[in-house]
Amino acid sequence: MSVQLRFAGRGLAAVAAAAYAVLVMAHADALRAAGVTGTAPPNAGAIRKFVDSLADNVLWLFGTTALLAISVIGGLFFIGHSRAADVAAKVAAGALILVSAPGIAA
Repeated sequence: MSVQLRFAGRGLAAVAAAAYAVLVMAHADALRAAGVTGTAPPNAGAIRKFVDSLADNVLWLFGTTALLAISVIGGLFFIGHSRAADVAAKVAAGALILVSAPGIAA
């Protein structure tokens, strides 16, 4: 009986994989029909320049915010706040997420 269940499980997995493949191909065909060809549009250079300038401004903003956060957390430690280490850990985790986001998105 266990051998029959094992074969039935494999068959079910094969059917599920085939159904998923059909679904993926349908989405790929829909994207092609919508004009997504995998090449950049003719004015992609202007968009890239705009995004680069935004990235430069955001980098300046992150730097300013980081210095402010360091100053505030330093002040919390200086006055002996009981949650200063917790605040510092949360700010460090947030900074790590922001710094690693471009690599994760790529």
